[in-house]
Amino acid sequence: MDERRVRPRRLRRGRRLSDGTVVVTSYDDDGRVTHAIRYDESMEHVLEELEGEAAEAVYGGRGSDEIDSPAESRAD
Repeated sequence: MDERRVRPRRLRRGRRLSDGTVVVTSYDDDGRVTHAIRYDESMEHVLEELEGEAAEAVYGGRGSDEIDSPAESRAD
């Protein structure tokens, strides 16, 4: 197997948001969110996909397991 083509596995975490949707986030070595995908309640349809700084801005820096949906948190 060609080791140059093996991508390192990143920690992923899934959480159900207060609106019932599910967000799955991936983190870099420093603990920053690098990728986030938000699914509907059934997890069959992707509602939102963010990468890099956008993902960190919306889903990063939250220690709680239960968080508000992005729409609810922007309304503040």
